[in-house]
Amino acid sequence: MKKFINKLNIGFGLVISLGLLGGCNFLEEEDAYLLSPDNYFSTQQELDAAIYPIYTYIYKDNSRLSGLSGRGWGLNCGADDITSTRGLNKQRLLEFDDFEVSTENNDLEMVWKALYRGIGAANNVLNNLDRIQEIPMSDELKEDRIAEVRFMRAFAYFNLVRYWGEVPIVKELMNGGDAQNVTKSSVEEVYEFILADALEAEKTLPATQAEKGRPTLGAVKTLISYVYLHMAGWPLEKGAEYYQKAADKAKEVIDAGNYQLENDFSTLWTYEDRLSESEHIFAFYTDFASNRNYGSFGNKAFRGKDEGGWREVLVEKEFARNYPNDNRKEWTIYETIKYDKKGNLMPESKWFSWENSVEAHPFIAKFRDIGGATWKEATSNCLFPIFRYADVLLIYAEAANLAEGSPSAEAYAALWEVQDRAYLGSEVESQKLAAGAGKEEFDAVVLQERAWEFAFEMKRWHDLVRRKMVKEANMNHADERSDFDPSTITEDKYLFPIPARDILINPDL
Repeated sequence: MKKFINKLNIGFGLVISLGLLGGCNFLEEEDAYLLSPDNYFSTQQELDAAIYPIYTYIYKDNSRLSGLSGRGWGLNCGADDITSTRGLNKQRLLEFDDFEVSTENNDLEMVWKALYRGIGAANNVLNNLDRIQEIPMSDELKEDRIAEVRFMRAFAYFNLVRYWGEVPIVKELMNGGDAQNVTKSSVEEVYEFILADALEAEKTLPATQAEKGRPTLGAVKTLISYVYLHMAGWPLEKGAEYYQKAADKAKEVIDAGNYQLENDFSTLWTYEDRLSESEHIFAFYTDFASNRNYGSFGNKAFRGKDEGGWREVLVEKEFARNYPNDNRKEWTIYETIKYDKKGNLMPESKWFSWENSVEAHPFIAKFRDIGGATWKEATSNCLFPIFRYADVLLIYAEAANLAEGSPSAEAYAALWEVQDRAYLGSEVESQKLAAGAGKEEFDAVVLQERAWEFAFEMKRWHDLVRRKMVKEANMNHADERSDFDPSTITEDKYLFPIPARDILINPDL
């Protein structure tokens, strides 16, 4: 199976050389998005070369991984699953952990910029539909490509609205002067814009793609389901009607039968299985040459000093202590240090527990087995998960229960499918929820299952926000932040400030 994302570096170079996209900041005084040449969009190759940067910007933005895959972690540190190293150069992540995010925070700006650059690249395509219609390629393939771009623009705005709330909706190619006139749209307006793009994409995206990494019909249905789930919760709080919409859309993915849970949880995280597994509905797939230091972010950043890592993102101690000893844990939390600073596997007699590491923290296990025996050989970030079939099952279980007022047999079946893989045959097999739970008990179990299942996949923060559980989740972390009072967390901390550079250009933001 071909891997679409491998072409990103090629596509990115083509687009830059043609001058399609410019500017380093969303609201930079220089041109933010440059119009394409008059003779562009004349071949399928040129169309694809214009589409690739959408993924490149959102995923990594540049060679230093300044997009979601590299800088997105900080924005999720307010959750109870991840933190960073106190001191050193990690204050940019710890601002999120301490709920004191500056408008000048580098990670804040990088993610904002990456998402809007992706949107700019998408607009570049969608504003040239008349030219695209003249390309000598099948109408079906053209419609698939256009739907793909709408999906990616919707995905970018979905991230913007969840992190920032009210944000500008940019639909056109912009010059620097235009940036001074941009205004924020309400949260509801942004969500409606997301839905408009996603529902339009749903009409033509295919059930399968020849190239791994392009969105499918299942991917856009999952996105729509997630959008409804968030609209049902904070801040719009549309309630039961939208929970039902979320459940109905998730059920469409379940009933289609195009995805399934992998029997072995480890299959989701191994390099050799990344193209053959059947659970990832949408993910960024890529490879970086092993000698490119910044290509190994996922591998190096999640390791401690003892292993020669950057100790960028760590597991919260309380989260690790509470994590059940189930079939997922080994591939979720890395508890035993096995490699030295040079990346060499040590004799087993020299292995030691995370408590005795320099950071005295557990580490993220997901993303570690990424192509090499040691971090020196690894081709990191070969897979960056966005939607898995487990998402669909747990969205359905949560939304159906909250919409109907009690868990149905189908809601139970969805939850149990995830729990069976997690618990059956493990020492905590009894943790599977028994039949007969009421609405509140079932809901609490589903939310906790989401925490375990999707640990470190940038979902926990959004779950806590939409369910207004941020304060509750941060109450037992004295050993992480001894001088922090979680009782001070209020809803105004749920959203982040717009970066200072953009406010400087346009104070109305």
